[in-house]
Amino acid sequence: MALLYIKEEHRWPKVSIASSPHSDLTPETKIEVNLKGVARTCLLTLIARGYDNTFPRPILGDPYAKDVLEKLSIPAIPMTDFQKRSIVLRTYQFDLWTSSFLQKNSNATILHLACGFDSRMQRVQWGENTRWIDIDLPEVIHLRKQTQPTSFPDRDYSLLGVDVLDENWMLDLGDISGPVLVIMEGLLPYFREEEMNKLLQRICQTFPRGEMLFEGIGSAAIEFFNRSGWMNSVTDMRAKFQSSLDDPMVLEDLDPHLKLVESVPVIQASGVERFPLLTRIWMYLTSWSASARDSARLLRFRFGQEKT
Repeated sequence: MALLYIKEEHRWPKVSIASSPHSDLTPETKIEVNLKGVARTCLLTLIARGYDNTFPRPILGDPYAKDVLEKLSIPAIPMTDFQKRSIVLRTYQFDLWTSSFLQKNSNATILHLACGFDSRMQRVQWGENTRWIDIDLPEVIHLRKQTQPTSFPDRDYSLLGVDVLDENWMLDLGDISGPVLVIMEGLLPYFREEEMNKLLQRICQTFPRGEMLFEGIGSAAIEFFNRSGWMNSVTDMRAKFQSSLDDPMVLEDLDPHLKLVESVPVIQASGVERFPLLTRIWMYLTSWSASARDSARLLRFRFGQEKT
């Protein structure tokens, strides 16, 4: 993709199934956020989506983030313009992949791990034959239930508060015979390598077929983040990246039916044309270096024996 390209990109149609009432909470009555560690990082994506939607030509254009932000009492979190736009870029790409999967699989199950305060279930179109489960730690789901819809008319939607590293939660979902899309946005880098591998293997062994969406951060990028302080917004939350992924192809060794379908460098993902011009020039020059270009990638894997 030409990083300096400015033409409007095709966007999947969005649907507003429902929206929560506009918040009239005062600073004294806003909901206090007492999340700690990795759980608190869900605020980064929420802030980024709210920030993006303040622009006339946003990357994602999430109209729901502002309402959630207005209901929460959140202290200032230092984030640069580039950090916030990069987070939204990832979210937009995952929305595109999610919409594509749903268009091909009307009877799918969507498992959105580490959903945080995301409103993907409102941004993309999905029908009554689809089952959608937003999953996060219990303390996150507790806050989410106070700020976002917990049900939609004529839709099979539910919330699950659980540690996804627990070995039993997938079995507790009941019989799932159709294709499954597992979205793991902003999650796997916080796990140790063995934890990440076990989770991916468990997904492959539990569900018949489907796709997984997640990001892969290279070791060079993590070293740069730690050295430069670029991720202070994360470390200030006492969270840190615990694993890197230099070659996503190695994950295919975890299961004979796990295959890499698509790998998109973040700096070449759909939506970069909406970054400021100087930033696009820097990203374009950076893309000449393979190691720099591939240090942060958005990944789509297929698992199971049937093509989805």
